[in-house]
Amino acid sequence: MKHALIKGIDKYINEDTEECRKNFPRPLNVIEGPLMAGMSIVGDYFGSGKMFLPQVIKSARVMKKAVNYLTPFMEEEKAKAAAAAGLSGDAANLGITYNGTMVLATVKGDVHDIGKNIVGVVLGCNNYKVIDMGVMCSCQSIIDMCNREKADVVGLSGLITPSLDEMVFNAKQF
Repeated sequence: MKHALIKGIDKYINEDTEECRKNFPRPLNVIEGPLMAGMSIVGDYFGSGKMFLPQVIKSARVMKKAVNYLTPFMEEEKAKAAAAAGLSGDAANLGITYNGTMVLATVKGDVHDIGKNIVGVVLGCNNYKVIDMGVMCSCQSIIDMCNREKADVVGLSGLITPSLDEMVFNAKQF
């Protein structure tokens, strides 16, 4: 699975992910284990100039496909936990005590959200309330959402160089 992720090969990613899922106690362990290990190598390669942005994007797409495959299993796990606690349907959602609330957004001027989506899945599976605002979010809309939801944490995403300036602007506004 790490090889497929590093090389950006998605041909058998569902089969590989299913095989891993069967060998780990929880679907989240697949994300936190082999998938994050592979992405760590991708990050190291990118940082050292051994991998370029188009290759990183291919790897991120493989990661996203694997996470999408695992998501229904993680949702099922959550539903079973809620049922075991005697909660069902809307009551299950109302009865959950979250570890915290996180607002995620891709900053104005950028549409890249693969990393943000992965963070959202991992936090959601670790019992955080995740509010994903999407892409091209203005600073003021992010601040308003954080205030409205009483967010504990905000995560900003951006991939292109102008996004860095926008993130600095956001940080100053916060």
